[in-house]
Amino acid sequence: MRILKFIAMQVSASNWKELCRVPAASFLQAILVMSVFLPCTLAEDKQDHGVIENSVGMRMVMIPPGKFDMGAPVTEVGSRIDEQPVHTVEITTPFYLGVYEVTQAAYEKVVGVNPSYFSRTGAGQLKVEKLDAARLPVEQVSWDDCMAFCEKLSALPEEKAAGRVYRLPTEAEWQYSCRAGSTGPFSTGASLGGNDANFNGNFPYGDAPRGVFLGRTSTVGSYKPNTFGLYDMHGNVAELTADRYGRHYYKDSPSADPKGPEAGNDRVVLGGSWGTDAARCRSAFRRSNATSGKAYYFGFRVACDVAVAAAAGN
Repeated sequence: MRILKFIAMQVSASNWKELCRVPAASFLQAILVMSVFLPCTLAEDKQDHGVIENSVGMRMVMIPPGKFDMGAPVTEVGSRIDEQPVHTVEITTPFYLGVYEVTQAAYEKVVGVNPSYFSRTGAGQLKVEKLDAARLPVEQVSWDDCMAFCEKLSALPEEKAAGRVYRLPTEAEWQYSCRAGSTGPFSTGASLGGNDANFNGNFPYGDAPRGVFLGRTSTVGSYKPNTFGLYDMHGNVAELTADRYGRHYYKDSPSADPKGPEAGNDRVVLGGSWGTDAARCRSAFRRSNATSGKAYYFGFRVACDVAVAAAAGN
């Protein structure tokens, strides 16, 4: 069916009369040839859009370099002192970022265990018994667990052969990717409601009406992506990043590719979760957590540098 649709798109109305004169055998032969080359064409198109898929089925999208205003103004409802001052930051090089939060399936395939509360065997199993838990984000992971996952994923034979090395995104990379060119509280605009993200819908933001409260994680990709093609940057699970947390770090942050304070025990967590109100899902909202701390609302997504990931095409 995909091949026939492809043919239909390539043949103009004026050519249909000519096509009808082609002998049936020749026409069928042409279809067979196209069935061989069409998948390659579609795969090339996928690469053209800056998306790669690794050996465990994780999709990564290329994030272009650029500048953005990091943080939140005092006038933004819900903003806090650690989100100020607003300052211009430049991401100088492109990088890949997970299209989705790391799923339970991917985590278990790499690490061999599934620590999630909302899983088939977790304490919250009754909440997800009718769902495909493999497609839920992994949670109850610490910063240390996330780093171990990146190390093990990078060490897989297929990933080593491709030259891909995985890591957590920096706080600046994450917020830049979350905003995706937007300047308001959310990539969706000035409001966030239950149809936009998985959070406690009883506490929306802006003009959004009250919505549902699922009381659990949701399947990755259940809501619309931002303009970079990233899903669930607001809500679902709060995402751990590479940076150490500094309450007043924004006052002294470098303007290019900041990587957080050089010292400190806690790490930055971003994005809000299924259990928070919408204000804590804002693009600029940040909180801290100990490297060993874990909860059923903490998850993560991975990054990979473009120069490294590009080796997959060699």
